[in-house]
Amino acid sequence: MERPIISCDVSKGSSHIRGFIGLSNPVGDPFVVRHIKSELKQIKELAKSLEKQTHQNVAFVFEYTGVYHESILAYVLSIGLDAYPISPLESAKVRKSNIRPVKTDSKDCTNIAETFYKKEEKHLNKKYVSDQSSVKALSRHRRSLMNELRAVKCTYRRYLDLVWPCLDVYYSKVDGTIIKTIVSKYHHPNVLKRRTSQQIAEILENNGHCSFKRGLTIADKLKDYALDSVSGVNEKSEYVNCLTETLNRIIELENKIEETENKMDGLLRKGQLYGLIKSIPGVGEKLSMVISSEIGDYTRFKTAKQLVAYIGLDPHIDQSGDDNGEHRSITRKGNSILRSALYVAVNCMIGQYDNQITKFYYQKKSSGLPHKVAAVATCRKLACTIFGMFTSGVCFETK
Repeated sequence: MERPIISCDVSKGSSHIRGFIGLSNPVGDPFVVRHIKSELKQIKELAKSLEKQTHQNVAFVFEYTGVYHESILAYVLSIGLDAYPISPLESAKVRKSNIRPVKTDSKDCTNIAETFYKKEEKHLNKKYVSDQSSVKALSRHRRSLMNELRAVKCTYRRYLDLVWPCLDVYYSKVDGTIIKTIVSKYHHPNVLKRRTSQQIAEILENNGHCSFKRGLTIADKLKDYALDSVSGVNEKSEYVNCLTETLNRIIELENKIEETENKMDGLLRKGQLYGLIKSIPGVGEKLSMVISSEIGDYTRFKTAKQLVAYIGLDPHIDQSGDDNGEHRSITRKGNSILRSALYVAVNCMIGQYDNQITKFYYQKKSSGLPHKVAAVATCRKLACTIFGMFTSGVCFETK
């Protein structure tokens, strides 16, 4: 007798549920439960019924979709059921293999069950385990903060060019801490104009930016700028307030990002993957954080091809007649954050290091491929190398 399962097609706020004692023996019709405790109890009742009929442990099989499955999964794990995640790509393959594929919420329960029974022995023999989801959540939070920071910085530069025009002519590092301190303290060039070089130098020294002597040199430059500048607005303009508020938001976001990175660092140092990734030349600390947190529980990848497919670097194959379908674009159906991080890592390595990864890139480049295509192919090579590193526990070797 095949193992009894409860198949679940997850949606936002509710899910379709159906029991199976083998693929050819569904139990009852699919029913809908909302993700609230009073309705989720129906899953517990169905599990008891299946266990009573078969005298076997019941498996809960679900298709993971973003964050919608988390609440129902938390309930299922709390009542002691084994949970098996199904990739939407796997269930789509099974559905499309039918002569007349049908996709409805109730039919998807059968497709998910079919995927489990066909693939369980080879691919789905690993139960769901609460892994490094915390560090992945921090990684996603960091990414959202970085995106917001980029947008706020663009707004800040527009206000800066209006209130403090041509400042970069006198001091090139307008995004540095010195200019941030000056803008935060004095708000407008006319205010700076009324201060002495000694007062400005003391502010820079007290904030730990430089010595008093160097501060005097910088202050003289800024005083020259203030005397020569023609601001687009006066001191009492709302644009000055907007500039100050935007700058405060930038400082706040930078502090939050640093705090998030410190938390990620503390969690990642507990495992070996972070240290292995950091051994790759050209991959710095922050990039290592992103790659390690997005890979997560690396033991779930049994082959390098599975990791490559998870990243979305596997080739899109479409054979027809004499066209073998090879050398087409990648599927891009995978972890886009991890894919972008590997692309950045490859570009950091090119031209700076001589190892098997960069040699592979130059081989592809010399065969006539443009930079982007060669770099993407090298990302796949790097992903396979990373898989070999965490399966063997050996750091990156330069050969």
